[in-house]
Parts: sequence; structure tokens; C-alpha cells
Amino acid sequence: MKRRNITFIIGLLVSLFLFQGCAYLKNRVNDCGDMIDLGLTFSRKPQLALFYDFIPVIPIGYGRVDGTYVGLGGGKLSWFDPHFERSYGLILWGQEEVTFEKSLEELEKLSQEEREEILDFQRTGLIGMVQGPFPGPNYLISCPHYIHLAWIGVVGSPRYLQMLDFVLGFTTLDIGGDDK
Repeated sequence: MKRRNITFIIGLLVSLFLFQGCAYLKNRVNDCGDMIDLGLTFSRKPQLALFYDFIPVIPIGYGRVDGTYVGLGGGKLSWFDPHFERSYGLILWGQEEVTFEKSLEELEKLSQEEREEILDFQRTGLIGMVQGPFPGPNYLISCPHYIHLAWIGVVGSPRYLQMLDFVLGFTTLDIGGDDK
């Protein structure tokens, strides 16, 4: 009896996998890339970022970097791609803006709607969360760390909701709303 149940379950899982087609595997790879931002930042002019946000409840520090990025960021691998980050944190209130696609100069040339599409923006801390906007699924439950001293820095932002989205994605549940 156990063997029949195991065979049924395996058959069911294989069927689910086959009905998903190529999109299933592509979505799992994309979900894997969304789980963390991890890389190095570089700037031509000296810039500063010392910012930490504990699961957007306790933001502390300051950061402003307009340069390039090498690593995994924004769900894609980057090799000296434009990067912009601006963050403020005063424990009860904070604000973060980050993109791994455009520089500040490029962002300023875009319309407000295009900028909102590319730039991940959120207010953090207890007061900031009341003000809104509420973060989207990319950074809803994340822990951003930005350190940039002079011309080089490090980004490390585990994105916990996206980690859960990756695990649940194997069952075809998409809590991040990013599967195609």
C-alpha cells in the first residue's frame, strides 16, 4: 500500500512539473535570484553609505551612492551596471530608494511613472510605515545593508519574503506575484 501511495505522489508531482513547461524552471531560477542583493559598489567620486535597516522596522544610518554595481542585485547578475541608492534612517523613520538598472542622471531624465517602475522606494521605521508607501514584494521583508566608503562599497540585503516565495514556488504558489 505504501508503494502505491508513493508512486501516486511521484506521478502527481511529475504531472504538475510537466504541465508547467519551461516557465516553471525559469520562474524557479528567477525566484532564486530575487532572494538576496549581494555585491560591490564602485563610484568615480568619493561617496558615503553606512545604512542598516532591520526588517524595515529599525532603519539607522545614511547612504547615497551613484555608481556601478558588480554582483547579484534586483534579481539579476550585474557586471558594472549602473546603480543608485539613497537611504536615511533615524530609528523610527527611514526612507530607501534603490535601483540596479539606472544612475541618478538616467533616473532624472525619466517621467515620474517610469522612475517609479524602476526605482524601489519605501519608507521604513514605525513612523515611515504609517506614512507609506508600503514596500512591494521585492523588499517587503528585507534587511538592507549598504556600506560604501569613498570609492568602493558592499551591498548585502537578504530578502526574506522572496526566500519564502522561492521555496513555495516549487509547489507552484507565487506569493511574490512575479511568476509568469
